[in-house]
Amino acid sequence: MRKKDLPLMLQMMLFTSGLICFTLLVTGILIGYNQASETKEALADKASLSASHFARMPIVVDALEKGEAGESLRSIAAEVRESNDLQYIVLMDMKGIRLMHPVPERIGEHFVGGDVDAVLEGQRYTSEAVGTLGPSMRAFEPVYNQEGTQIGAISVGISTKVINQAVWDSLKITILGTVLSLGLGLTGSYFLARRLKKTLFDLEPQEIAYMIEEREAMLDSVSEGVIAINADHQIIIANPSSGFMLERAGYHGNIIGEKIIDVWPELSLEVLLNGEKAVYDKSVRFGNAEMITNSVSFKVDKNGVGALVTFRDRNELDAIMKKLSGVESYAHTLRMQTHEFMNKLHIIGAMVYTESYEELAEYVDSLSQIYQRETGMISAHIDDVAIAGYLLTKLERLEQLQIDVDIQGENKWPSLSDPTAVDRWITIIGNSLENAVDAMVGQKEKKITLVFDVFGEALFYEIRDNGAGFNVENLPSILEKGYSTKGLNRGYGMTIMINAIKAGNGTYHIQSKIGAGTCLQIKVPYEHNDEERNNSK
Repeated sequence: MRKKDLPLMLQMMLFTSGLICFTLLVTGILIGYNQASETKEALADKASLSASHFARMPIVVDALEKGEAGESLRSIAAEVRESNDLQYIVLMDMKGIRLMHPVPERIGEHFVGGDVDAVLEGQRYTSEAVGTLGPSMRAFEPVYNQEGTQIGAISVGISTKVINQAVWDSLKITILGTVLSLGLGLTGSYFLARRLKKTLFDLEPQEIAYMIEEREAMLDSVSEGVIAINADHQIIIANPSSGFMLERAGYHGNIIGEKIIDVWPELSLEVLLNGEKAVYDKSVRFGNAEMITNSVSFKVDKNGVGALVTFRDRNELDAIMKKLSGVESYAHTLRMQTHEFMNKLHIIGAMVYTESYEELAEYVDSLSQIYQRETGMISAHIDDVAIAGYLLTKLERLEQLQIDVDIQGENKWPSLSDPTAVDRWITIIGNSLENAVDAMVGQKEKKITLVFDVFGEALFYEIRDNGAGFNVENLPSILEKGYSTKGLNRGYGMTIMINAIKAGNGTYHIQSKIGAGTCLQIKVPYEHNDEERNNSK
């Protein structure tokens, strides 16, 4: 079972949300790291500034020279420590002995942390270490007397907890901004996804792709040529049938993207130029072919955006009309037979009513002989009821035209199981007989010979006439152009017949000579019906 894709709206929200989260996360980390570094650096500068300030105070120098810190110095240190949130301010001599400390009990002891040696050598710096009051960041500043001799050092410390709290306070704004940006980004992605979905008519991408595939399949299946033109008169859609017909008419190349006037100058698009809605069944030349076109404009929001043109070769339409005319002729023949049959029934009824039984017997006997002669000749060669019935109507018409017909063949045609095959053979037989009749117009002696036979898995059909005949070398051009005259007698009827032969995967052979008649031989494979299969077994 195919896995169902996530909706487009959800896909867009997930993608944009993920992208926003990733971007804000990376940006937040970089900004947070930078702010933390700047905060630590600012606190380190604060501690260094405090240590430098104390190192230059005369009261500090006096305390180091005396070896003890007075009450006033301790008061000043306590006030500075509290106001600047410092952990400690320690004064020490050149041996590292504390002279001042926030915890009085630790005065007189060595400075703890292992980072005091450098300041006793005259260096000023900051470091991080763990002292008696806990972990802290420390600033060290040497103290000099008036002669410039180092007499001690000052250390100012800021608790690591204070530093961490300061860093956190600086990051709060960044985190808040990141959260707000994320919320705005998610809201924006939601509305963007909704707008895009609305633009796509609330369709999912896979639905759009399926609709495009359906449209392409429909265009490919249409036998008429279909061309879509935009407002700039450029061809944007053309189905395979249009390309085939235009190529057959003399245009070679891809027409997509071309101007319609460059491809088909004769096609005047009134639907675009004059604002007409539609033009139907207009005959337009294209190269050496004549097309029947239908042009319809289409609009979006009441604005004309293009036109759709469908067209078909006029020769093909004429061929279809001729085929329909043949069917109409067949139906007309059946109506004539029905009328004639009703007349005969009336005659029989009248003889019965007048009790003219001897005349009735003679009349029925004559009808039986005529029927046996016609139907017997057909049924001896054809088992298929539809084909036999059609041929019977044709023979009656040929008899009215005073054409002598001879039917031959050694193997009887079976009944066909495929209705399409029956229709093809009716088309072949009907058009071949019409061609033969046309070829003998004006002749006194008219004769047609029909041969029905079976060779293996193929039905064989042959028709010979003593008509005018034609030059076989001209047959390809006759079939291609589809014209018909009384002299050649092989126009659309011939084209329709040969198309039916090809549709049945059959073959044909034509022999003809001007003034000596024409012989047409046809072989088409066929399928046995169930009854014939059982009989063959």
